[in-house]
Amino acid sequence: MSFISVIAKENFITVMSDSGSTGSEHTPQPEEHVVKVGEKEFVALAGGDRHTRETIAKHITELLEEGTPYESILVIIQMTLAAFSEKSKFVMTAFGGVNRSGMIEVCTYDPNSRAERRLTPRGNEIAYFFLSEGAGKYGNLYELLQNYWKETGTETPSAMIQSQKLLNRYVASKDEEVGTSTVKLVLKK
Repeated sequence: MSFISVIAKENFITVMSDSGSTGSEHTPQPEEHVVKVGEKEFVALAGGDRHTRETIAKHITELLEEGTPYESILVIIQMTLAAFSEKSKFVMTAFGGVNRSGMIEVCTYDPNSRAERRLTPRGNEIAYFFLSEGAGKYGNLYELLQNYWKETGTETPSAMIQSQKLLNRYVASKDEEVGTSTVKLVLKK
């Protein structure tokens, strides 16, 4: 299980994930829960099993590389994840970056609740997503993140990364399956 936070503002996106397991004899390489696609896009996945996440990440990456519009990718993900979900392999997905219109856009889909979100923050708006099975069990993470923003600020990618690191540490203190070691990704417009 992994915990991933995605924060987007009008000019940048920051993504942070715990770095997952360090590998074993069956999976010698640590898994990437966040994949950078080109210079301006990403895919992030949590939940399900490793094979399912890798399959979905590859599929979304190919769609992004082909220039498929984000709204079309959301529809494709819903259909794809419906097939996997029937096999009890729920995978929460976020993707986005600088869209074809040159705007920051972030999309997410959770097959558990069938909730989809597509956000394009403007001005001082902040879009955020948390990918984690049962994230609600950690309390109000958005409220906690807002408190961290009072310490770190919200104007720069490095400030957001600091707040996400604090949030990840909090979640890791509540869930032994979430690691304190993290990986980050910053995309700028």
